[in-house]
Amino acid sequence: MLKLIINGVGESNLPHLLAWFQENGYTIIEDKREPSIYDSMAYKEMTDIAKERGFNGIGLKKEDLIKALILWDKEHKEKAEIESEKEE
Repeated sequence: MLKLIINGVGESNLPHLLAWFQENGYTIIEDKREPSIYDSMAYKEMTDIAKERGFNGIGLKKEDLIKALILWDKEHKEKAEIESEKEE
């Protein structure tokens, strides 16, 4: 099953819905992921990190919170790389 994470969490395995969401700017994330630094963290620690990053992680399942944090890291890493390229 694939998941959509952006300002909340939704789940679908219907290809036409996934295509629509992707075409409309949503990020599609597969359930399978690599191990991360968040795997060994307590839930409270991760919700505090989420709060520092500007989103509410409370109420998400631990796995969904981990995926949201990974997505945040990825998006901000890409943004930092683009900014770095502009400065050069």
